[in-house]
Amino acid sequence: MTPEEAALHVALRLQTETGDAEELTGGLLNYVYRVGTADGTVVVKHAAPHLRSEPRVRLDPSRAGFEADALRWLQDVGAAARTPRLLDQHNDTLILEDLGDAPDLGDYLQGGGDPAILDELASFVRWLHEQPGHDRVNEPVQATRLTVQYEAVVDWLEAADVADAKALGSRAVALGRRLLARGDCFVMGDLWPRSIRVRDGLELIDWELSTVGRRAQDLGHLAAHLWIGGHRGLWAEGLAERFLGSYGPLSGPDAADVADHMGCEILIRSIGSFRSGGAYEGVPDQHPQLREAVAMGAGLLRGGA
Repeated sequence: MTPEEAALHVALRLQTETGDAEELTGGLLNYVYRVGTADGTVVVKHAAPHLRSEPRVRLDPSRAGFEADALRWLQDVGAAARTPRLLDQHNDTLILEDLGDAPDLGDYLQGGGDPAILDELASFVRWLHEQPGHDRVNEPVQATRLTVQYEAVVDWLEAADVADAKALGSRAVALGRRLLARGDCFVMGDLWPRSIRVRDGLELIDWELSTVGRRAQDLGHLAAHLWIGGHRGLWAEGLAERFLGSYGPLSGPDAADVADHMGCEILIRSIGSFRSGGAYEGVPDQHPQLREAVAMGAGLLRGGA
């Protein structure tokens, strides 16, 4: 989808005059545009059958339907954090309320924002995980995550000369296979700083990876990014521990899954396929910080056992 096609889509679906369309950058998965209308602006989100940032990686466009369902449900249950209203869904393209520009969580923390926002976020995520009524399992996305992330761990670790790479890789694959099945709570699925915005409270965008799954996929995901930011000096260290502590107690199996997913996420961002564009882009393979990240990811996988 091009900007011109996005503007035409809005004109046809909303029966309104449209003006300029601009592509919004920062996301990895979808093509996203801001389109002017007679009443302001809207956001068009198009789910192609691949990652926007890496077209060689296939990703089922049905994720658009999962996001639409999640946004409808969140409006119905009255989520405390703000989410964009769904204005229209047509196949793999959504038209959403434009929430405007706001700092994401990373920019907020890097700019010296109060880390107490993580306590508020943890409270919201706990609330989300305790809500009944959402029952869709996002099997296509979970299957892609198994292939792109968990099954690839062994290759990344072997390339980094980690002695127990095969054992750790097997543990990662076991987690990915567990995450294919229906879990016990509704998870956002893409809980990382770019999906969390701070402006008079919390705003959460990008719900296309949501599923009825395991809380580890939210908790371990954000904890990994909070650790990475602290490790790279973007914000204070210790924020991962603060967020997890504010969330509250976990069962033994959940705590182990959080550690495993956190380890896998640190690895994919430091030596894996999502290194480009991230905090470790341009860091040489033998740099002490990169070796520390590998050690942390591998150690979390060992410690989750």
